[in-house]
Amino acid sequence: MFDGLPTDVAAMAKVIGGVVVHRDCTRSFGFTLPEQRRDEANARYVEAILTYLGSLDERRPEDRFAGTCRDFTVLLCAMLREAGVPARARAGFAGYFTDGFFDDHWVVEVWTDDSGWRLIDPQIASAPQGTYTDAEIDPLNVPRDAFLVGGQAWQECRTGDRDLDRIGTSPAGLTGMWEVQGNVVRDLAGLNRVETLPWDKWGLIGVRYDLLDPADVKLLDEVAAVSAAGGPPQRAVDVIHSDPRLPVPALLTDGGPLVR
Repeated sequence: MFDGLPTDVAAMAKVIGGVVVHRDCTRSFGFTLPEQRRDEANARYVEAILTYLGSLDERRPEDRFAGTCRDFTVLLCAMLREAGVPARARAGFAGYFTDGFFDDHWVVEVWTDDSGWRLIDPQIASAPQGTYTDAEIDPLNVPRDAFLVGGQAWQECRTGDRDLDRIGTSPAGLTGMWEVQGNVVRDLAGLNRVETLPWDKWGLIGVRYDLLDPADVKLLDEVAAVSAAGGPPQRAVDVIHSDPRLPVPALLTDGGPLVR
């Protein structure tokens, strides 16, 4: 299904926008998503999303796959990798959806020889300006202070440089260190090319921050340092295997299979 895709990143994002819609933003596209369709976002693999779609032909918004930011991200990652371009999913927090708040969000990090790693928000890039946010932002080169990868968010919260009441998942009213903690571990998984679902919980994610042992906080500090630096790759591999609670298990707590 990726045969004949455009090689330009912006054009790839437009293709994704023609077949995927965020399940919480369908009213911007003129329809209300039936409650039973929200489960589409539990598709764990790109293969499953493509099977659901059948083709990458643009379709009416109500006929698109109803996913989340994670689905825009993994589709663009897959397209870029198929085109031979290094790309990886990053879990963190975006400051351009709710004024003064950093919301749980996923984006793509893509490598170019001239500029190294840069952040791309395929959800924003896939739709007309103003569809998902009114903020002025270049979705093809998201500033590092506009999107915080999980580890950077953790470090800023731990030092007191980030207001804990202004980071988390604003629609659900969830804020604070435990919200950040989950994306620290999920981002490390992403650096190891295991792109989980945004709500997957395992190992240290399931232990509330205020109940962590000091040794576990220190371990998460190490994980955060790798996440914030984006590696290097071997360091990301070494750290995720340094404690049995960090690698993604074959069977997650939501009961969904991660590996075949």
